[in-house]
This record gives sequence, structure tokens and C-alpha cells, in this order.
Amino acid sequence: MPWRPPLEDADPDHRFDPYRERAGRLFTDGREAGFVFVRLTSGAAQLGGALWWRRWSAPFEVVQEYYSLTDGRFTDTVTDADDLADELLDWGAGRLSVGDEEYRVEWLGDEESKLVRDEVFGLGA
Repeated sequence: MPWRPPLEDADPDHRFDPYRERAGRLFTDGREAGFVFVRLTSGAAQLGGALWWRRWSAPFEVVQEYYSLTDGRFTDTVTDADDLADELLDWGAGRLSVGDEEYRVEWLGDEESKLVRDEVFGLGA
């Protein structure tokens, strides 16, 4: 039994294709409130075992959301893609919730998303 989870990539969840490596500009009360950046990566869950032997699930997609808000707050979340299925409808409608706060989101194009990824979040490629 391997100590580490499998290294292969998860099968992509195509519902998230419009948001892969995508940044969005956040607004609240008609004013700019910050940025969000969405990245999808592979994850695996430990199904059993301990110490030197472990059993792992098949790889699955994990959604990483990074938030930089104009009031100086920064937060990030990591969520299984399957757990965000309901939020996808809101994302498509230009709405995004962070905790108890709701924002209007304007999704950016490829070039602007790369700029936000690099300059606002420092995440590189």
C-alpha cells in the first residue's frame, strides 16, 4: 500500500471548465470589493490504513478559491468539486458567496486572469 496518494491527475469535471485558472472582479453595493481566483487541482482521500500502509481513493478534482478583498482581507478555500455543484449556478449568474458575504462577480478573460493570478495572488502558472 502506498504511503502517498496516487500522483495521476483526476478526470476533469467539465462543469468547471469556464472557471479553470479564471479570475473574477468582485463587487458589493456597486463598488469594487476585490478579486477571486479559481484553480482546480487533483486530490485523493485516505480510505484506510495507518503509518506505513494506506489506501487511497481514486483522484478527484479539488477547487481552490483565493480571495483578495479591498479592505485588506485575504482568504482561500479548498473544496471537493462535487460539493460546489450548486454554487456553479450562482457563479454562472454572476453571484459568489464567501462565508456570510455575497458578491457580484465579473469573470475576467484569459489575459486579465493571468495578470490577476500573477500580480494580485502571486500564484504563477
